[in-house]
Amino acid sequence: MKTISSYLCFIAMFAMLFTSCSKEETTVQDDNSEKAVLSFGAIVNDLADKSAAKQTSTDDLPQCTDDAPAYVEIVLSQGGTAVVGSNDAPYRVDLVAGQVFTEEDPELELDPGNYSLDHFMVYNEAGELIWVAPKGGVLAEFIDNPLPLNISLGAGVKKYVDVSVLCYDDRDVREYGYLFFDMDKNEAIEFCIFGNYCPPSEGGRHYPARFSVDVWMWADGQKGTQIQNDVTNTVEVNSDGDYAGSTACLALPDKPGQDDYYVEITLLNSDAYPALEERVIRRGVVSDGEVKAFFDGETNLDYFHFREGDDCGEDDTPIFEDPADEAVNYKACLNAKNGTLAGGWAYFRVKGDVVETTVLATNLAVNKQHPQHVHEGADCSASGSPILTLDNEDGSWPTANSYGDIIYHRTFTGVTGLESLADRTVNLHGKMVGEEYQMGTVVACGEIELYNFGE
Repeated sequence: MKTISSYLCFIAMFAMLFTSCSKEETTVQDDNSEKAVLSFGAIVNDLADKSAAKQTSTDDLPQCTDDAPAYVEIVLSQGGTAVVGSNDAPYRVDLVAGQVFTEEDPELELDPGNYSLDHFMVYNEAGELIWVAPKGGVLAEFIDNPLPLNISLGAGVKKYVDVSVLCYDDRDVREYGYLFFDMDKNEAIEFCIFGNYCPPSEGGRHYPARFSVDVWMWADGQKGTQIQNDVTNTVEVNSDGDYAGSTACLALPDKPGQDDYYVEITLLNSDAYPALEERVIRRGVVSDGEVKAFFDGETNLDYFHFREGDDCGEDDTPIFEDPADEAVNYKACLNAKNGTLAGGWAYFRVKGDVVETTVLATNLAVNKQHPQHVHEGADCSASGSPILTLDNEDGSWPTANSYGDIIYHRTFTGVTGLESLADRTVNLHGKMVGEEYQMGTVVACGEIELYNFGE
């Protein structure tokens, strides 16, 4: 999934656009041909903007020279598997002498199909890198078609492919007095949403939901500035004839300290399912910490998945309320205790004698069972006796994975004496002390509060 970042970058550079003289040449070789021939051609375009900011890193770009290009190195893949060259050993394709397009090469006579150009670099006769095709990141902002490039080859076609390449125009610095600016860096985090809708008349059949999302900053118990307005996903028929829904991804400001956001999700009509009354189906306040709980490793992002409809099942993580639901929702922020870094959130949905619980926790002792309870009293430093044990159905405790994370879901039925969970506490236990695991030590605790949606 995508990663939101902020940057300030000035680069002096040339851009060369690889293309054929006729843009695309389609010469059918043989009526019975089952191969397609792939080639690359080029003309050079000099970008107008060549600001020479020496403090900007150009490690990923070669310095521009007047050297004639001699050959390119490429990596082509299909379905994630390299078919021409590899990351460790790119394949060399010579350029036509005195020209900037590639010679015909037997390795580029390929079966018809879809390919991906994952690596493309241009060298002079001495084997020195002179141009490079960027692979995403900041450098991709300078061109229209960064790598990877999708290439579709038909049988009997000789195809020329456009490739944009860059180099760095390194110039002498004119010396002056220096003016400095101290920048206030701001970052954003990404939150993605996907949903299913089950019409009441279709017995639990799932459809990809079409929906819109609005987000406001939240402070002092009320909505503030709106930061996302009517962000809408798509539901369209794919190449297989099935309706497919996209995720809706939003950038949220992440300033120092805790940021809170008020979110509303509105279910919309779609050709995929019967007509409905469009309404807000999820709303609630989430913190930047809760949004980051959907981060998966250094580069991946899981989406919040809602399921709307009585026969659709429950949301994967119940961080929002359905305004039409008669259940009462509660949430506890679990803060670290006893010198640990543990923390997380506990969510409760109470309807009659049914209590649905979810606990998300992190920075726990890895591969260890961690007891967790709901306690009487609102003070974590002096919580009362346990009134609800948050264990697994087989009586075991949730076990932290190899990253120290727990994702716990369980629905309790026939629960009495819990008409209200407000002003109770959730305790999470289990700490490593040296080589000893102390299962009874509290490592995180939080007060349970009625989920206030600003109504």
